[in-house]
Amino acid sequence: MANVYIAKDDERLDQIIAKHYGDVENAREVLEANQHLVGKLVLGSGDKVFLPKIKEPVKTEAGKALW
Repeated sequence: MANVYIAKDDERLDQIIAKHYGDVENAREVLEANQHLVGKLVLGSGDKVFLPKIKEPVKTEAGKALW
């Protein structure tokens, strides 16, 4: 389930993503959840931004096999 963020005037989606996730690496997943915002460079007051829960990738040490 996604959190919903209500944008303020003149906010950008990349700013909201960075604020919520700490970086913009998850931009693709957020864009997929927000097709209604694709092509909007600047958001307006009241625009809903769906912020999906992102699975963290499994990290392994370099050169080590999982099994």
